[in-house]
Amino acid sequence: MLYSRRIGAADLFQITEFTGPTHDALWMLPGLSRETLDAHAAWLNPGFWLPHTNRLIFTMQLFVLKMSDRIIVVDTGVGNHKSRRADSQNMLNTPMFDWLEGIGAGPDEVTHVVQTHLHGDHVGWNTHVVDGRWEPFFQNATYYFPATDFAVFQSRYESGERDLYGRAFADSVLPIVETASTRFVRDGDTIADCLVAQAAPGHTEGQLTYSLRLADEPEYIFSADVLHSPMQVLFPEINSRWCELPEVAGKTRRALLHHAAKNAAVLLPAHAAGLGGWQIAGQGDGFLVQFA
Repeated sequence: MLYSRRIGAADLFQITEFTGPTHDALWMLPGLSRETLDAHAAWLNPGFWLPHTNRLIFTMQLFVLKMSDRIIVVDTGVGNHKSRRADSQNMLNTPMFDWLEGIGAGPDEVTHVVQTHLHGDHVGWNTHVVDGRWEPFFQNATYYFPATDFAVFQSRYESGERDLYGRAFADSVLPIVETASTRFVRDGDTIADCLVAQAAPGHTEGQLTYSLRLADEPEYIFSADVLHSPMQVLFPEINSRWCELPEVAGKTRRALLHHAAKNAAVLLPAHAAGLGGWQIAGQGDGFLVQFA
């Protein structure tokens, strides 16, 4: 599936590797009850949750931003031929090259590859197999890694972590650092004169979101994995199972929602299908979500 929209002078594309009911909702979002889900079933079903299977709808994807002389990829999905623990992500084989070529963003034309964090479902297309070796897929691009995440993941890898996140670090991050143009990003940095990094710790220690501000357009925020489900807008205290710093993740989520509501910013969560985005409104001490 491919979505596109015009934002000012830019074209934004979302290329989905797959969308489907992948995760049990109560497993993925501990603290959320079936009763609460049922109370919101009318709008959650079928776009975000399937009641009969109790599965959340997840999308694995790449964002591609085309602006005059720049082609920017934000996060790179799962990738092909990658050994992963999750069955839904293991050894995928999708025609990503053709999809990118189809939108005029061939891998050799991409100028910037920007990572929100270094989990395996966000870094996969950094590399592809060439003669049995992992080589940069976007061979002419500069890759931008969150500095804190890189330091943390590198430390884990060097201490012997080779399974959950170590695999992705080995096949999708290290080959880039060793062979490609690489930069390390910190809070407040600007990339490609259009994306501003904002610290968003919790899901990982060094997760970043990226704010896109173009003339006469609302702010768009590539919000990474701060939000996995719109239920977390209504209940910001609920973390995903994968949030490494739970207390910090909740504070980050609430701060992002407050910013979006106050500034009419449009959120683009990493695992939500479509480019309409999530629009946030305050309601008392909480928040509501609308989908464009």
